[in-house]
Amino acid sequence: MLKKFLKVCFILLISMQFVFSSLVFAESENLVKNPGFEDGDTESMHFWQTDSWEKSAGFTEFLIDETQYYSGSKSACIINNLENDSRFRQPIKVKGDTYYRMSCWVKTENVGTETKGANISIDGSLETSRDIRETTSGWEYIELYGRTSPNQENFTLTIGLGGYGNINTGKIWIDDVEVVELDSLPSGKTAINMDPKYDGTVDQGASENTDSKGYLIFASIAFFITLLAIIFFMFFKDKIPGLNTKTNSSTPVSQNNNDQKWIKVKFDKIDFIIMGVMTLIYLCIALYNLGDFKVPTTSWEPTLPGEYFTIDLGQETNLSRIYYYCGLGSNKYNPSSKVRVEYLDDTQNFKHLATIEKKNIFIWEYIDTAPVTTKQLKFVVDSTGGAFNEIAIVEQGSTVPVENIKIIDSVLEDESNATIGNLFDESDKFSFRPSYMNGMYFDEIYHARTAFEHIHKMSPYETTHPPLGKIFIALGILIFGMVPFGWRIVGTLFGVAMVPAMYVFGKKVFHGRFYAFCTAFLMMFDFMHFSQTRIATIDSYVTLFVILMYYFMYDYFINKSYNVTLKESLKPLFLSGLFFGLGAASKWIAIYGAAGLALLFFINKTTEFVEYRKIETSKSKKKPLWISSYPSNLTITLGACVLFFVVIPLIIYILSYIPYMMVPGDNKGISVFYENSIDMLRYHSELVADHPYQSPWWEWPIMAKPMAFYFGSDLEPGMASKIFTLGNPAVWWVGLLALCVVAVWALSKLNKNLVVLFTLSATTFGYIALPKTFFTDVLKSGSAELWWALIFFGIVAILLALSKLDRNLLITSVFSSAAFGAILFLFKDIQRGDEFLKSSSTQMIIWCCLLICITLLFIGMFRYDKKMLVPLAGLIFQYVPWIAVPRIAFIYHYFSIVPFLILLIVYVIKKAVDKYSSTKYIAYVYLGIVLALFILFYPGLSGFEVPVSYMKYLKWFNTWYF
Repeated sequence: MLKKFLKVCFILLISMQFVFSSLVFAESENLVKNPGFEDGDTESMHFWQTDSWEKSAGFTEFLIDETQYYSGSKSACIINNLENDSRFRQPIKVKGDTYYRMSCWVKTENVGTETKGANISIDGSLETSRDIRETTSGWEYIELYGRTSPNQENFTLTIGLGGYGNINTGKIWIDDVEVVELDSLPSGKTAINMDPKYDGTVDQGASENTDSKGYLIFASIAFFITLLAIIFFMFFKDKIPGLNTKTNSSTPVSQNNNDQKWIKVKFDKIDFIIMGVMTLIYLCIALYNLGDFKVPTTSWEPTLPGEYFTIDLGQETNLSRIYYYCGLGSNKYNPSSKVRVEYLDDTQNFKHLATIEKKNIFIWEYIDTAPVTTKQLKFVVDSTGGAFNEIAIVEQGSTVPVENIKIIDSVLEDESNATIGNLFDESDKFSFRPSYMNGMYFDEIYHARTAFEHIHKMSPYETTHPPLGKIFIALGILIFGMVPFGWRIVGTLFGVAMVPAMYVFGKKVFHGRFYAFCTAFLMMFDFMHFSQTRIATIDSYVTLFVILMYYFMYDYFINKSYNVTLKESLKPLFLSGLFFGLGAASKWIAIYGAAGLALLFFINKTTEFVEYRKIETSKSKKKPLWISSYPSNLTITLGACVLFFVVIPLIIYILSYIPYMMVPGDNKGISVFYENSIDMLRYHSELVADHPYQSPWWEWPIMAKPMAFYFGSDLEPGMASKIFTLGNPAVWWVGLLALCVVAVWALSKLNKNLVVLFTLSATTFGYIALPKTFFTDVLKSGSAELWWALIFFGIVAILLALSKLDRNLLITSVFSSAAFGAILFLFKDIQRGDEFLKSSSTQMIIWCCLLICITLLFIGMFRYDKKMLVPLAGLIFQYVPWIAVPRIAFIYHYFSIVPFLILLIVYVIKKAVDKYSSTKYIAYVYLGIVLALFILFYPGLSGFEVPVSYMKYLKWFNTWYF
C-alpha cells in the first residue's frame, strides 16, 4: 500500500514539475528575434533595424562586435562619433492590455554625462529605462516595464544611445535583449504606457477619466457649498448669536497730540478671531504632506578606491533593486562616488552585477538589477567623493528591504571601519517609491544643503544669495533634523505668516474687516504663495519681509510726523528699516524695494516741508506748536533714516555671514561679506545660461510659462504627481486688470495733454522693449507695428472724443502721433535680439519712457488717492528693476510683487462696493472662484497623485509645460 502511495506521489510530482516548468517557460518566452545578435553580421543584422536622428556620414556607426559579449559570441555596438540620438529597433507583436518586461545587458565606453546614455525605450515615447553613462567596468543590466493599450497589437522596441532632445557621444554594446509577457505587474514595479498614441480614454483609461471627473465634480461641489455658505452668512448673520455686535473698530482712531490726528487702525477681538481661523486653516493645508520626518541620517564615507565590504543577505535572495540614500560627505563640490556591486554566483565566485553612483544628495535612488539569485553581495569602491547614508536590498516581488543584513568581510581604511555599519542601520526609514516627501527637489539641492553646511561649519555650496534665508532653513533642521519636513517647515511658517500680515495690511489700508478678509483670502489661495513657500528656497523669507517693510512705511507715509512725538513718529521708520535689512540679507530683491521706500519717505517729507514753509512764512501770529521744533526734528529724522535704512541693515547683512566666518581654516573674517557680495554681483550680471523654464519679465503677469519643480516617478500606471508654480488666474489676471483700472483713475487726475504723453511713452516702451511677436503670436494676424499703432491711435481718439476735440489736446495729439509714427518707421526693420536691447541707445529710450510713465502715474495717484501710492510703489519697484537684469529669470521672481497686486484688487472691490453696495455679493462670487481654482489646481501644486488625464485639464495653454 505504501509503495502504491509513493508511486502516485512520484507521478503527481513529475506531473506538477512538468506543468510548472511549462508555466515558467510560457511566462519567460522571449518575443525578441535574434536577441543576442548571434545571427547575421554588420552588413546584415537579422531582424534588427538601425535609426538615428542625424543620418549624415561620420556621425554614427552600427556594427556587430565579436570581441565583446555578455553571452554567446557577439553583441551589437553603437558608436556616436559626434553628438547623436541613435538606436537599434525591432517591431514586436504583443497582446492588448497586457504587461511586459523589456530588458537587456549593456556596456559603455566614454559616454557623455550631460544627457541620456544607453537606455531601453519604445518608439514614439519619451519614457526610458535608467540610462548608463561614462565607462562601465562590466556589463550592466537595464529593464523597463510597460502595459499595452486594450487594442494594441504591436510596438517597436528601441535600444540605443541618447533619446528625444538628448544627443550624446560615446560607444555602447548591447546583448541578451528580452521582451517577456507577464501575467501581472510584479509588486513594486511601475509600468509605462506602451502605446504612445493611446490617451487613456478607454478601458484602463476609462477609470482614469472617471476619476478625473470625480475631482472636477468634487471641486464644483466644494465651490458651490462655499458660495452658499458665504451668502447664507451674509443674509442671516444678524440672527446668529454673538455676531450681532456693532463696533466702530473699522473707523480710524486718533492719537491726540497738539490737537492733531495720527491715523491708526484698531484691531478688535473679531479681527483676531478671523485672522486666527484663516491662519489655522491655511496652516493645516500647508502642512499636509509637507515632507517626511524619517530619512536616513547616519552615514559612511569611503576613503580610498579599492575599499570593499561583503554582506550576507541571510538567505538565497532573488534580487530586484538596490536602493541607496546619499548624504553630503566632506567634499564641497560633491563629485560622484562609484561603488561596484558584485554577486556570489553558483560557482562561489563574485560576478559583476551593477554600479551604484552617487550623483544626487538627500534623496533615495535605486538601480534595477538582473533577476539573479544570491546570498552575498560585494561592494567595491571605484571612486570616492561623498557619503552614503543607507543601502537597501529589495528582492523580486517585495516592496520592503531585506532584513538582518550582516557585514561579513571588509577591507577599509581605519576612518571607514567605525561607520560602515551605518549603511544598514536605518531600514525603518526606507522608502520604496522615492518622492518629494522623502528627498530634495528643485533648488532645495542648493539652499537646504547650504543650511546643513552652515550647521556643521562647512564651506557653503550655494553662495549666489545672502546667507540669512539659509539660516532660517537651518533653524528647522536643528529642530527636526536633516529631514524634508525639517528643511521646509520654517519657510512654510513664513508663508503662513503672510496670511495675517496681509489681513492687517488690508485693514490698515481700507479700514474695513471685509476688505482685510479679502486681502488675506486672496493671499491664502494664490497658487504661487502655496507652492513657493512649501519648498526649501529663500523666496518665502524675502517676500514676507518686503510686505512688512512696506506695511510700516505705510504708517509713516499717510501721516504727518508732527502729529505725534518725535519718538513715536520714528517707530514705523525703524521697523520698516529693520525688515528691509532682514529682506536684503535674505535675497537682494528686497533692495529693489528700497527705492520705493525712499520715494514714499521723501514724498511725505516734501509735502510736510511745503506745509511748514507755507505756515512759517505766513503773516498769521497764531501758529501751530510743532512749527518751532520741525527743523530740528527733520534733521534728526533724516539722520535716523541713515541709521535705520543703511547702518542697521548693513549690520544685519554682515551678521548673516557669521556661518561663513565659523568655517574652520577660513581666516577672511568680516571681509567675507564684501568679497561674497562682489562675487554675487559678478555672478548675476555675467551669468549666461539657458533653461527650459526660463521666462522674461513681461511673461510673468500673463503666466505665459509656469515653472515645474517636480515630476514624480515610480507611480502606478496612468497616475501623475507634479509640483509646479504659477499664479491663480483669478488673482494674477484680475490683478493685471485692477492695475489698469487704478492707472486710469490716477491718470484721470492729470491734464489730458499729460495723458497723451503717458500714452506715447507707454506704447513706445512696449513697442521697443517687448518682442515683435507679442501680439501676433496670439492674434495670428497683422504686424507688431499695426497692433501698437491701433493701441496708440485708439487711446488718442478716445481722449479727443472725451475732450470734444479740445484745441490744445488736438495739437498735442498731432505731434505725439507724428513722433510715434516716426518711431514705428525707424524701428520697423530692426532685429530685436539681445544686442539691440542691451545697446545704450535702446536702453536710454526704454528707461526714459519708463521714467515718464512712472512719474505721471505717481503724480496722478497722489492726487487721486494718496494712500494707494504705497502698494503702487511696492509693485513697481519690485517689478521694474527686472527689466534691467541681464541674467535668465523665472516666473517665481514675480512672487514678491503679488501682495501689492492683491491690494490693488481689493482697492477696486472697495471702490465698487462704496458706489454700488450690491457688488459686495459679486465680490463673494469672485472669492469663490479663487477658492475653486485653488481646489482644481491643488494636485499640481502639492504633488498629490492624480490620473494623468486630470493633469491634462490643468494645461490651459500649450506653453504650460507640466
